[in-house]
Amino acid sequence: MGEVYSAHDAELDRDVAIKLLPHEFTEDDERKSRFRQEARTVSALNHPNIITIYEIGENEHGSFLATEFIEGRTLRELIKSETLSLTRILRIIEQVANALVAAHQARIVHRDIKPDNIMVRRDLIVKVLDFGLAKPSGGIGTNGDIDHNETIPGTVMGSARYMSPEQARGLAVDERTDIWSLGVVLYEMLAGVPPFNGKTAADTIGAVIYHDPEPIWKLIPTVPVELQRIIRKALQKDREERYQSVKDFALDVKEVLYDIEHANSGGRAGHVSSSPNFSEEPTMLHRTVSSNHPTDETNVYTSNFAQSAAPLRQRRWPMALAAAAAMLVVAVIGLGFYRWTRAAAPMAFAAFEKPQISRINTDGKVAMPTISPDGKYIAYISGEVGNRSLVVRQVVTDSIVTVVPASNLNLQFPAFSPDGNYIYYTQTRSDFVVSTLYYVPTLGGTPKRLIEDVDSGVTFSPDGKQFAFVRHATNSNTDNIFVVNTETLESQPLLSSGDTQYDYFVRKVAWSPDGKKILVPAGKRQGAFANSTVIAEVDTDTKSIAPVDRKEFAGVWNLTWFADGSGFLFTGRETQNSPGQIWRASYPGFEIQQITNDFNDYMDLGISADGKTLVTLKGDTSSSVWRFDPSTKNNLQVTTDSRNLEGSYGLAETADDNIIYTRSEGKNSNIWISDRDGRNSRLLFGDEGFSTAPKMTPDGRFIIFTRQKDKSSRIWRANADGTNPVRLTDESRDFSDFTPELTPDGKTIIFQRQIDGTERSNLMKMSIDGGPAEIFYTNESKSVFQPKISPDGRRIAYITYDVNTFDKKLQVATIENNSFGRIERDLEYNLVEKIQWSPDGKALTLLTNRSGVPNLWRQPIDGSAATPITDFKSGRIFNFVWALNGRNLLVARGSTNNDLIMIRDASRTNLVQTAARPASRLASM
Repeated sequence: MGEVYSAHDAELDRDVAIKLLPHEFTEDDERKSRFRQEARTVSALNHPNIITIYEIGENEHGSFLATEFIEGRTLRELIKSETLSLTRILRIIEQVANALVAAHQARIVHRDIKPDNIMVRRDLIVKVLDFGLAKPSGGIGTNGDIDHNETIPGTVMGSARYMSPEQARGLAVDERTDIWSLGVVLYEMLAGVPPFNGKTAADTIGAVIYHDPEPIWKLIPTVPVELQRIIRKALQKDREERYQSVKDFALDVKEVLYDIEHANSGGRAGHVSSSPNFSEEPTMLHRTVSSNHPTDETNVYTSNFAQSAAPLRQRRWPMALAAAAAMLVVAVIGLGFYRWTRAAAPMAFAAFEKPQISRINTDGKVAMPTISPDGKYIAYISGEVGNRSLVVRQVVTDSIVTVVPASNLNLQFPAFSPDGNYIYYTQTRSDFVVSTLYYVPTLGGTPKRLIEDVDSGVTFSPDGKQFAFVRHATNSNTDNIFVVNTETLESQPLLSSGDTQYDYFVRKVAWSPDGKKILVPAGKRQGAFANSTVIAEVDTDTKSIAPVDRKEFAGVWNLTWFADGSGFLFTGRETQNSPGQIWRASYPGFEIQQITNDFNDYMDLGISADGKTLVTLKGDTSSSVWRFDPSTKNNLQVTTDSRNLEGSYGLAETADDNIIYTRSEGKNSNIWISDRDGRNSRLLFGDEGFSTAPKMTPDGRFIIFTRQKDKSSRIWRANADGTNPVRLTDESRDFSDFTPELTPDGKTIIFQRQIDGTERSNLMKMSIDGGPAEIFYTNESKSVFQPKISPDGRRIAYITYDVNTFDKKLQVATIENNSFGRIERDLEYNLVEKIQWSPDGKALTLLTNRSGVPNLWRQPIDGSAATPITDFKSGRIFNFVWALNGRNLLVARGSTNNDLIMIRDASRTNLVQTAARPASRLASM
């Protein structure tokens, strides 16, 4: 665009920079137009991070701009000459992002963000330069430019390495192209190389359009998880999947920066740092993470507070994984183990005093990891629900073998045989109800079917001749522990919850190293929630059960013994709304210590035979509310992408176009309201507990919602402004209420009620003004849940679950005189997660995961074939609702990235597991 000289303004006695358009370009109208456009553009901006223009003019030397003189270096020069600390990198990026916020608010797109156009002064103030390619924008979501400064279609303008895909293709651009370019700059500052870099400009443009960059964690293993997410989101090729606002980008960067700078001071209440404390020391991002550099990374499964309260079999076994995986949020692994080792001295054994923490590179779509007895292999479930495979990874070489190919069958609970030669796992049919146990050779082969109806992972006896599992009996609503002969597959019942003081046994049991006990999480139901659980031990000889200790948890999972019997690990949640944490306990004596202590969830873990290597899961989930137009496929982000899972537990719209949505905050879920575009968000109803499924009455007087608190779930009503909350359904402890629906006249609430101690849910109805509830629909052999009333109030849709045959159906019935009428039709049930009526009342809108990616489908109620509404290629849909205008959808949408974390304990050399003899049946195969 021109040549730049330093100069001195004699009149004002200041140094300036002169940008000159050379004579050879003075007759070029396009050059002159863009030169003037730059002056008009920058002069319209007033921001400390944007260069200031003093004057524009022409003389015998040509057209010129006089700007402030910036004494410093370009970011390009800085990258080449210095090793920058992580905090300094983020401070630079934050300032550039703030400059772009100001530009975008003025409807100006820079279009050429790159290190050469970013200056860093000696006082560390950043200035964005060279708005020569800047253009006014019609705003996010437009498909064309406004009339002046129109770019000729097909013209590619900018620097190839930093172009967005739409810019590289010569398409119209908007503010999101600057977000992409800034993401490229951030990537290059961290990695030292740009994410797209071909031998020629054409090669680079091709890479920008068609190729994905190398994941940043592969180049820099210690990049904070949240920063990885920011880069991934900024570099989404589909701009609808990218950050929709540079302000959101800037806020996320600021959040990471705050975490890093406060890592050693405790940070904010309820907030956990997501990176090492790099402070201002040079960034050595490639160094090995070890006990000398403890990371502060997190793995979380957000609490699964089921709105639909589907049958316990469905929720607690097959669907528990799906729901938990959908709600993964970032959690702290390194910090947790650091806290553990600092507090571990009083215990009889001191495991993992010197933890060495490393990330095992994956595609981020993993679940349920387990490690082989010799510590050489890790097995895990890979892929999204509806398209999952079983993968084995060799720790030393990173070689990967897919031992069970991906399918729509749900794979769960992988466990190595004692000799490490086989992997046992369960496979659930497509309706996610009945699971069958299989095993497959560790390095691949033909899976073999073993036992049908296995509802947990297996645990082996010390000699490997037997294994145990839990089976749920739906008709009696009991959990039963079975012991199986490994060679003959003959099974014998060991203990039923029906013969004990407990209502249920949970998920994974653990056989003690001496073979005399089996640890099992056992509990009593309080409401529809499993929230009074203890760790109990079953004597394999007497078949008696007794609690190891009286300490109660809301839930316990993944019991894992240390091989010498001195103690065990487990994950558990203390209260209904508190996050799951990793714990360890001595044995006998049950001296218990909490390993992690934060606001995040931990669910999965496995340990090698020598007790020196742990494998666990680290996840990162974020979501936000979007507005999707099915006719144009336009997808507009409404709320900021965050870990608060906005809208995931409830979405609604008011008559005046406001949006009501849930927001998870710490141990609670509250109800918020915002303008149509997500602005002016404010708390509508907030209190201790979990508030979900908000609905507003048609007259705008009240909101109704489910509130889960004090071991119960009830239907509540509040004024439209959130005041005067009133509990509508009884306080009895014998049932739990969920998913309230309003009839079109707003006078009647229809909801789901689950009776304690049973598998069945009924549909109930009551007046909006309160009073006794009465049965709306019940079926002696079926549980009925997730009711949805049609827009005209003449029909109701719901899902049924047969407690005897395990069959699930999607049904439509009539409503006659405010009562249940007749069942009109059974519709195909195909991995349906949520249902809503379409605005015309002629179809249902289904959230289903038919191809490994959640999408919305239109299912006509006449039974004709379903058709897709959305065609998202990635990400997750957590919730959705039709807007009142019937033309667009509000969708709570986000993404989940799960990484494997391995923790080695260099200090434990004497804890050697008792050798388990391989079972004869397995050894002979």
